[in-house]
Amino acid sequence: MDDYQPLFSTKKGTDDIESLFRTQRPNEPDGVGSTYAHFSDATTVRNRSGAGHKDKTTGIQSPSGKTIYMNPKDIDRVIGIFQNPEISTSFVPVMENGKPTGKVALQYDEDYGPKKAGTVIHQAPYETKPKVGLAPVEIWGSKSPIGSTGNIHFGNKISEVHPRPARLSKDLPLGGNSGYRPGVDSLQHSLNPLKLAKGGMIVKPLAGGRKTI
Repeated sequence: MDDYQPLFSTKKGTDDIESLFRTQRPNEPDGVGSTYAHFSDATTVRNRSGAGHKDKTTGIQSPSGKTIYMNPKDIDRVIGIFQNPEISTSFVPVMENGKPTGKVALQYDEDYGPKKAGTVIHQAPYETKPKVGLAPVEIWGSKSPIGSTGNIHFGNKISEVHPRPARLSKDLPLGGNSGYRPGVDSLQHSLNPLKLAKGGMIVKPLAGGRKTI
């Protein structure tokens, strides 16, 4: 779980994290890709892995505007067209009677050959929570006008999902069979200390551990 620790120090904090997940890197022998934090407001923060990329940039990326999760086969149907700077398209939720249908569509925003503006290129279902086998789609902007490659990051297939790390209770002993996971819970605890009734806290180091009262 050490790979997830940088995600706990982002500007979004940790209070709204719902889950953590990792994506695959198909072209790498171990398949290990980026790690993500999924927040309760349906956004994500990615800790980028440079493995298998020409761009070796790594580290924490900007929070998404919104993130959905799709079948990688459906992503393959839309990514090339959405990112084509010669075509004006948009990637929008499919609505019915003013309500979302759980599907998203890639459509032309301008006439393209015989295809008229508004023509749907591909439509597919999406989920709002990360699941193994799906892939994250981080959206900052739904439109990709001519001359642009758009502002959406289409991620790789999710290989693992972990629920939100639990707080470390002040009554929970360190180690043993308490369920305490040093790689995650200790960091979570340090970032979200238990508060006293008046809003303060006292931290006293003890031999062999740390106790908050």
